[in-house]
Amino acid sequence: MTISALRAQAPGANPILPTHWELTALLLGGALIALVVVAVVSLSRDRHYTAVQRLLWLLVIMAAPVLGPLLWLAVGRRHAPEPRKG
Repeated sequence: MTISALRAQAPGANPILPTHWELTALLLGGALIALVVVAVVSLSRDRHYTAVQRLLWLLVIMAAPVLGPLLWLAVGRRHAPEPRKG
C-alpha cells in the first residue's frame, strides 16, 4: 500500500486491517475456490464417466470458474447413487 493510499483512508482507520470491501472480496474468492475444489473432488470420485469425459468436465470446471462447477454439481452428477455394499 502506498503512502497516498494510506492518506486516502478515513481518519482513525487502521491501515493494517482490511476494509469491508476487501473482506467481502476475500470471502467471495474463498467461496469460489471452495466451489471449484468441491466440484473437482466430486468429479474425481465419480466412476460413471470415462477418462475422456472426466477430462472434458475438468476443462469445463476450470475454464468457467463459477458456471463450470455449478454445471457439474447440477447436471453432471445426475445419475442415481450406487447402494453401499456391506
